[in-house]
Amino acid sequence: MSLTRRTRFSAAIMSAGIAGLVASALVVPPASAADGDPHLPSIPRRPSVSTAPTDQFIVKFKSTGRSSSALRAQSVTRAAAKLDATAKDLRATVNGARVVRTSKELGQDDADKLLASLRADPAVAYAEPDVKLQAKAADPNDTFFPWQWNLSAETGGIKATRAWDVTQGAGQVVAVIDTGKTDHVDLNANMLPGYDMIADDSDARDGDGRDPDATDEGDWSTAGQCSSGSFEMASSWHGTHVAGIIAAVANNAEGVAGIAPMAKILPVRVLGPCGGQLSDIADAIIWASGGAVDGVPANPNPARVINLSLGGSTDPENPACPRTFQDAIDAATARGSVVVAAAGNEMADASTSSPANCDNVIAVAASGRTGALAPYSNFGSAVDITAPGGDMRPTSVIDPDSGVPNGILSTLNDGDQTAGREAYFFAEGTSAAAPHVSGAAALLMAQMGPTATPAAVEARLKRTARPMPDDCPQGCGTGRLDAATAVLHMTAVLAAGDFTGDGKADILARENSGFLWLYPGNGAGGWLARKQVGSGWNGLTSLVAPGDFNGDRRADVLARDASGAMWLYPGNGTGGWLARKQVGSGWNGFTAIVGAGDLNGDGKADVLARDSTGVLWLYPGNGRGGWLTRSKVGSGWNAMTAIVGPGDLTGDRKADLLARNADGVLFRYSGNGRGGFGSSVRLGSGWNSMTTITGRGDYSGDARTDILSVDINGTLWLYRGNGLGGFSAATQAGTNWD
Repeated sequence: MSLTRRTRFSAAIMSAGIAGLVASALVVPPASAADGDPHLPSIPRRPSVSTAPTDQFIVKFKSTGRSSSALRAQSVTRAAAKLDATAKDLRATVNGARVVRTSKELGQDDADKLLASLRADPAVAYAEPDVKLQAKAADPNDTFFPWQWNLSAETGGIKATRAWDVTQGAGQVVAVIDTGKTDHVDLNANMLPGYDMIADDSDARDGDGRDPDATDEGDWSTAGQCSSGSFEMASSWHGTHVAGIIAAVANNAEGVAGIAPMAKILPVRVLGPCGGQLSDIADAIIWASGGAVDGVPANPNPARVINLSLGGSTDPENPACPRTFQDAIDAATARGSVVVAAAGNEMADASTSSPANCDNVIAVAASGRTGALAPYSNFGSAVDITAPGGDMRPTSVIDPDSGVPNGILSTLNDGDQTAGREAYFFAEGTSAAAPHVSGAAALLMAQMGPTATPAAVEARLKRTARPMPDDCPQGCGTGRLDAATAVLHMTAVLAAGDFTGDGKADILARENSGFLWLYPGNGAGGWLARKQVGSGWNGLTSLVAPGDFNGDRRADVLARDASGAMWLYPGNGTGGWLARKQVGSGWNGFTAIVGAGDLNGDGKADVLARDSTGVLWLYPGNGRGGWLTRSKVGSGWNAMTAIVGPGDLTGDRKADLLARNADGVLFRYSGNGRGGFGSSVRLGSGWNSMTTITGRGDYSGDARTDILSVDINGTLWLYRGNGLGGFSAATQAGTNWD
């Protein structure tokens, strides 16, 4: 069985170092780009940035003397009054500017008007918004990155740039079992030695069959060579294009960026003229995963991910995966390698295409820039997921004036038969779709760690996929690959109480990127649009929602850092923060910290903390952002795998406690209003399937306290309180909360 590559290349070639595109099969001399060839589109410019909605501004006055303070206040007051707002001077910056806050958040237009008014004041040196910055990976400086729509967050992209906030795939090896490698400035730094697994020396074109040199010798063929009536074909340099999609070097001011730009590529050559033999490819899969192959030295760099952008059609009457393929794939999977395969370009059911129809592979269909299934792509129940493969039909061009086809731009070579100059080509095909999934799998494995199994990686990629825009009745697997959602996950979910001041209970959730998100409750068991309210929160080892801790009637957050210091983050009552304040140290000795509400009946928010011996301590709040003397309220609490302060569950206006034991049984401990609890009451079992249990607040709008939980599949559940200490049946309140 001979298997072939699954990419169709466009006639457009981009020469390395030339910021241009030409609709011909020739490399443009460098002078033509510099001379402003009218056929060359310019790199799209970024739009100008307008002022984001904000209520905080920095104003530097020309005079900073004490006598001018009243005049400064008048300047800001006048500017704010024009927008029906007031302004408050918060503090001075280190260079003498003033930080001021308006009484309401100003939208883009009003913020610009305020700044314009201040800048027109002769007393003002400068004025600018006090913007919030995020710790995030910037777009790389690679020359052609603006044309890599497939990596973006737009409809057809996989949101790779957002995933880079967490990982770029460092430490992962991805095997590209294909035509081999070529020398390329955008790949060399990430290319491992690999192996040439073509056994037939006439197909290998290097005269010696299998050898440790994985260099692509060209897969060109003459007319009639591959089959009767076959056309003459130039070399495809297919493996180079696939490798670039996965791991082209980023931020080197050259060409393109790969999906996992810090991963390494293990090139394994199996495809020559007219394709490659099943026996060679099966051996390559085993060798790439770290298995032994007779006559071939051991692979010193076993691959965590294996990409198979190749395949062949099987008998439609008996569409079975060849046993040789299945045995090799099973062996690789058992060694911990994720195997990714292209679904095929025959516009047919993928069940007739191997290795896509084999077990233990992630079979990938192709989509275009709109996110819809590409017209050439295979489909059906054998497909696991869909990823960008490009759609270069003239009718699919989103911006016809740009002249840029909606294919997948990646590394290539311009030689017709033997290797010539390095270049960049647009291409389409499921061969381009599969490496998107391989790159995302490398990102995910880097984030999940060395214990990540192929099954876990596949399940995560499939579960976090976005729906197809047309639901894909033909069968597109679980949907479109979403690298960001796969890699990002919530490390903390807090029932924050009313954080926005609208009388409805909200949620705060922290991603592993360190971003903190506010999910405002809608008062009916659901959520309004989420809003980012912070970054850098991954440096905190515990987050606690105590309610109003400083007595200003606004919901606050307590957070412990790695040194054991406890910080108070006062809420501003509108979904944001005031300046944080340290309120304790030595808290790293506690294995659980719980915002328990008012446990001792003094009208002030308290905290419970469990130490390493299982003793539970009550830290009474003083109502001003500090503590009274702690007291011991129990022992043996290290038997509990979760402790939750839900507030008043029983309707007696006393704060209660929930706790889950190792068997998954959930208990209620009714508060006595004096800092202690009554006997435990069993509420239910099976709660060990929940990764998070959190309370306090009325999320359903019935004036009763509810709790929220997240299960192992990332589903968020709302348990409506019955006001008598129990709950009604759970209702789903969201997905992907893991």
